[in-house]
Amino acid sequence: MNARINPGLPGTLSAVLLAACATAQAADVGESVTNALGRDSEVTLHLRSYYFDRLNPGDAQSVAWALGGWAGYKTGWIADALQFGVVGYTSQRLWGPEDKGGTGLLAPPQQPYSALGEAYVSLKLWEQVATGGRFMVNQPEINPHDIRMTPITYQGGLVSGQVGGLSYYGAYLNGTKQRTSEKFVNFVEAANIDSSTSEPLWLLTVAGEPLKGVGLRASSYYVPNVLSSTFGDVQWLTPLGGGDRLRLSAQAMYQTSVGDNLLQGKAFNTYTMGVRAEYMPGAAVLTLAYQQTGRGSNYNTPYAGWAGYPSMIVKDFNLAGMQAWLLAASYDFSGMGAPGFALNGGIAHGSNVINPSTQAAQPDWTEYDLTADYRFNAASWPEWARPFWLRGRAAYVDMGANGVINDYRIILNYEWVLK
Repeated sequence: MNARINPGLPGTLSAVLLAACATAQAADVGESVTNALGRDSEVTLHLRSYYFDRLNPGDAQSVAWALGGWAGYKTGWIADALQFGVVGYTSQRLWGPEDKGGTGLLAPPQQPYSALGEAYVSLKLWEQVATGGRFMVNQPEINPHDIRMTPITYQGGLVSGQVGGLSYYGAYLNGTKQRTSEKFVNFVEAANIDSSTSEPLWLLTVAGEPLKGVGLRASSYYVPNVLSSTFGDVQWLTPLGGGDRLRLSAQAMYQTSVGDNLLQGKAFNTYTMGVRAEYMPGAAVLTLAYQQTGRGSNYNTPYAGWAGYPSMIVKDFNLAGMQAWLLAASYDFSGMGAPGFALNGGIAHGSNVINPSTQAAQPDWTEYDLTADYRFNAASWPEWARPFWLRGRAAYVDMGANGVINDYRIILNYEWVLK
């Protein structure tokens, strides 16, 4: 007698299989979320103590001592597609007379500040990443410029990734949190323009390595009615034998007013271009660079740090008409029995400066810089102490008839990362 098959059995089996698959998939997703929030996440605590003392022309002093830094949390990639992050920043006054502000460590006159500088979500698809919210931007002319207590951060959306051997970075930014601010502002207000106009910033960067050791970058940003600025550079790194290396670089930047000319109240355009050679014998780096800026305007950097070669501790050598030379040297003493200790010194001289409005000659500038770094990374230090990094900086700026600047800084960093 033939066995009879229950006609409802295939449907029942299918339902059981689908339920099992759904349960397994849900378990996989649940495990991915759990791992991303825990095992694969990253917690960062960066503490910074900063003492700043500058004597400006006319014996006007800016001095303060601050303590702060940032704390952040970043998830791992959920299902290799989704990531979240948040970072809070703060700077608190340890000492600083209110009549001696202007250090950039604290909000004017000498006030502490705290802000949620980063809060973002990222989506990854085919290794291309889209991010929205508040985040860090690190491109040639739009960057964190982290030279005081906390970096500059930005708000908006970005996409980045690689296509055909080229890396790209595109962003629409509708706000920026300036260094000592607790809020995000638009890019008209960020440029200290007295106007009710609100404008965003558009940014695009493309970079690649067409030949081994040769790197190319092109980057441009645009703020309607304010400014258009474009950057390009090329670098070539080659070994010389015996462990020595040589890196040759060249850069060019061009910017112009746009629309209603809100930045200067009139139309302008200018450029800056430079060349640099870096010879690296062993643990030393010897640098020689030349930079020239157009006579139409000082080169404008309203949103971040300048990308030019002679960007010193105090001054950026990018005034209208300026022809600047930089001579610098650094040495890492780790190979001489002093692991973690390094020195860096530089001299920049700028001449042929003019007032771009009157074309009148202006005084030359000369800046002398010295930086000493000590990182507690030697094996003799206990593991808990190794994230410490102590930096001392000194600068002297001679501006001729405009006087001199004496600048001294002591910075202590400690970064603890839990992964």
